[in-house]
Amino acid sequence: MSYRTLKAVFHIKDRVAADAEEAARRTSPAAVTWDFSIGDHAMFCLITPEIAVLIERVMSLESTIRGQWSALPGVARAHYLESMIIEEIQATNEIEAVHSSRQEISEALDALRDDDTVGTRRFKEMVRLYSSLGDETVTGPENLDDIRSIYDSVTAGEVRDEDAPDGERFRTGPVTITSGQKAVHSGVVPESAINAGLTTMLEQSRDDEIPQLVRAVVAHFIFENVHPFYDGNGRTGRFLLAVELSRSLTPVAWLSLSATIADDKDRYYRAFADVENPLNRGDVTPFVVAMLEIIASAQSRLESDLVDRLTGLRRLSDVIGELPLEDDPTRNIVFIVGQAVLFGPGGAITLDEIAAAAGKSKQFVRKRIEQPVDAGIIETVTKRPLRFRLSPSWRQDVAI
Repeated sequence: MSYRTLKAVFHIKDRVAADAEEAARRTSPAAVTWDFSIGDHAMFCLITPEIAVLIERVMSLESTIRGQWSALPGVARAHYLESMIIEEIQATNEIEAVHSSRQEISEALDALRDDDTVGTRRFKEMVRLYSSLGDETVTGPENLDDIRSIYDSVTAGEVRDEDAPDGERFRTGPVTITSGQKAVHSGVVPESAINAGLTTMLEQSRDDEIPQLVRAVVAHFIFENVHPFYDGNGRTGRFLLAVELSRSLTPVAWLSLSATIADDKDRYYRAFADVENPLNRGDVTPFVVAMLEIIASAQSRLESDLVDRLTGLRRLSDVIGELPLEDDPTRNIVFIVGQAVLFGPGGAITLDEIAAAAGKSKQFVRKRIEQPVDAGIIETVTKRPLRFRLSPSWRQDVAI
């Protein structure tokens, strides 16, 4: 039986029944409460069997994805991460109607990797943040200043001057979110209330007595409910959610989240609206269920994609094994270049990357790559820096 909201109890029965059901839920051993109010009601959640099953599903998919991820060669992992970062940033921008192109984000990634003109690239700070999450060098915010710093990086160059924070860290004035002509949410005021709400968010994120995935989802709800900025809350909130999910999931697992949300935006926003309805009296359980379902859906899509790419990788290995090339080191170079095509956003790979992956000098790679280039298997994409990729015509011939 699906979880019945207090609003539904009120409409099906009456206020007395809703009062009794609320009291029973709040005093249940399965209840978790927070020092955070939704309207006039303290927020709470029941850890229901449905939530327990969803957590189990997410972690089971995580185990499968982690195994698939470990099976990938290093070049494939690196290029797949770049591809996922581009898609994640593109999707989170799309949700907020921020215009961006995959090419722009890819160029920011290239500049960051090459340490070349990164200071002039749009989305450079956003790319830097997501890249640090991908290589697991980032940590979550510890205090309110950290939240502001993350906001500045996620939204760098994308917020109008009139929408910039005007308080000590956050906004001082009111903000209202509308859908068409209808106001659907108002962020908390004044800034002291924003500080209090985000402090609760940070504290509950460290509470080991609450399941970690529930903490991550509830932190996301608190941030979006507080709405600490005039603009850029959605992008910042989804990045912070990715940070929280990175505590439990492999990088590619949470890097597929915004694309899944973008495909079902109505459900995502409806989950917020349902919890904020006064008749639901601060019960965040349906939101937790909805978000765990979205996370599981994102993982399912990812798992399927990884299966397809691993199949392609095995096919590539078999084809290369039959090539009349000089020796195995040359075949390995072709295999390394092929990984960038199968897993990367643009299919190209630098000479430096090939040499590092092969464990050989650049001079060695330069000499050995000549044969597959002459045979039309590999082509040169750029000279500075020197980048290669599998020839599209050869790929078509061998069905790669």
